[in-house]
Amino acid sequence: MSRWLVALAFAVLGLAPGLAQAQNPLIRQGQQQYDELRFEEALQTLSAALVRSGNTPQQYATIYRLLAVTYLALGREEEASGAYQSMLPLDPEHTFGEEIAPRIRGFFQNVRDAWEAAGRPGTASPGAPEARVDIRHRSPPEAERETEVPLSATIEDPQGRVDSLVLAYRQGSSAVFTRLETRLAANGEYQATIPADAVAPPLVEYYFEALDAQGLPIAARGDVAAPLRIAVPEPGGNVLEEWWFWTIIGVVVVGGLVAGILIADALSQPTQPATGTFVITVE
Repeated sequence: MSRWLVALAFAVLGLAPGLAQAQNPLIRQGQQQYDELRFEEALQTLSAALVRSGNTPQQYATIYRLLAVTYLALGREEEASGAYQSMLPLDPEHTFGEEIAPRIRGFFQNVRDAWEAAGRPGTASPGAPEARVDIRHRSPPEAERETEVPLSATIEDPQGRVDSLVLAYRQGSSAVFTRLETRLAANGEYQATIPADAVAPPLVEYYFEALDAQGLPIAARGDVAAPLRIAVPEPGGNVLEEWWFWTIIGVVVVGGLVAGILIADALSQPTQPATGTFVITVE
C-alpha cells in the first residue's frame, strides 16, 4: 500500500457536490469508485469521462480534480501533478479543505505554488484543447481461442500532442482492464498484442487511449464504458456444439410432435356428412 493510499484512506471524499453530471454519467461513476477506494477502476472511468464530448468547463474541472487525487492514491505523482495543473485554469481559486489529509494538501499546494510562479498558465483560455486527435483502428470481427490478437492503430494529431498510445484489454465484460504500451512501427502504425491467455469465449473487450506528455488522456477509440469487442467462439465454432442450437431444435421437435399428434387425432375422427341450405337464384 502506497503512502498516498494510507493518507487518502482518512480523507472525506465526495469532491463534487451539487454538480450537474447528467450529460456525463461517467463522472459520478468514477467518483463512486474513488469513494469506494477502487482506484484503478476510477482511473479508467474518469479517463473515459475526460475524452467524452460535451463536457462543460465545470465538469472538466471536476474530472481533472478527481483524476489528480486518484493518480496520487496510486502513487503516480507526476500524473497527479499534471491533472491538478490542468484543473487550476478552470478553477483557479480551488483549494483542498481540512477534510483532506495534510500530506495530500501539501502535495497539491506545491503544485499550485509552481503554477502561480509560472504566471498561472492557461487562465487566458481555459478549457479542453480545440485540436481534435483521431485514433483510427479497424477491429477484427473474431479471434481464435487462446491465440494472440495483434492490433494496430494510426493517429491524426495536428498539434503533436500525443506522447503515447495505450491498449487496455480484458477477457469478458466484468474484469478490470489491463493496460500496456503500444509500440510505434516504422510504417507509422502503433502496434500491440492482446496475449493469448486473455483470449477466451465469449469475447475480448479493449480500447485505445492516447496520452499527452503528462500522462493524461486526450483521445480514445472505445473506452471503459463502451469498449470495442472481439468475438471468441467456442472450439470448432460448430453450430451443432452450441447449447442454443439444441434448445431451438428441441422446441421445434416438441412442437412438431404436438402438431403431428393433433393432426393425427383430427384425421382419426369420423367424418360427419355436410349439411346446410343452398339458395339458387335465376335471373
